[in-house]
Amino acid sequence: MEKISLYNRQTKVLEEEIVALKHIMDFMYSSKTGLYLTEKILKKKYFSMVYGNTLKTPSSKKRIDAFIKEHKIDVTEIERPIESFNSFNDFFIRKLKNESRPIDLRGNVLISPADARLNIYPIKDSTIIPVKGSQFTISELIQDDILAKKYNNGLCLVFRLAPADYHRFCFIDDGEQSEVKQTGNHYHSVHPIALKSNLPIFQENYREMCEIKTKHFSDILSIDVGALGVSKIVQNYRTGTICKKGQEKGYFEFGGSTTILIFQKNRVKVDGDIREYSNQGIESIVKYGSRIGLATY
Repeated sequence: MEKISLYNRQTKVLEEEIVALKHIMDFMYSSKTGLYLTEKILKKKYFSMVYGNTLKTPSSKKRIDAFIKEHKIDVTEIERPIESFNSFNDFFIRKLKNESRPIDLRGNVLISPADARLNIYPIKDSTIIPVKGSQFTISELIQDDILAKKYNNGLCLVFRLAPADYHRFCFIDDGEQSEVKQTGNHYHSVHPIALKSNLPIFQENYREMCEIKTKHFSDILSIDVGALGVSKIVQNYRTGTICKKGQEKGYFEFGGSTTILIFQKNRVKVDGDIREYSNQGIESIVKYGSRIGLATY
């Protein structure tokens, strides 16, 4: 299996991603036996829920130190002392100090909703077209043919959160969030290793979505996608709310996850370095609250 390269916006260089249990990922999505087991067992909701619940037990606390070392997590950013966490999941959904993730509050600036690996995809004839992996339509993603037409010829931003990332996510602008709707039943991995298998991952995975009427980017679709091992997506506001840029929208419990933002045509221009690497199928490392683009009207 080829190496997964990422563009680090801070250092301006490419780096190789640390993939947790990479040999297992390769087996699950690159072999006939692994794909069979994934389809029959591993993608099922109960598997992720059971596994996630084991990481909420006091005994799981012993995993924290090894996880910090393996993924080189900067503990100086964390709001609480490491010894105060009661379980691995308690640590996984940790909050960071406010100064660790400053929010770019300039009105026309598009910020990243999370610490993530970002790729951008054009939407043509309602179809989202990744550089690598299978195509899928907005309708398949949101299960709403009428609403999907509104975003034709727009832009799809996919923020992939790896297990080591900060797993809280925020609103990208001032605005008004609609009620959160749910669809999908499965929990595939969202790692590029899995996406290259051409399985209908984003069309099948459990997801929670809403429309947000934003101040500077018009209406957008916000879709939070569960993934293998994610026992729960926690939304701070499920029935709708007035939201502020940088305000916490929710968080993922254990597992790699994804947040997708879909913009209407000609509403945003993503920064050039992100576009350049995305065109090559290379994700850019972005941080919660940091600039990734500008409004275009």
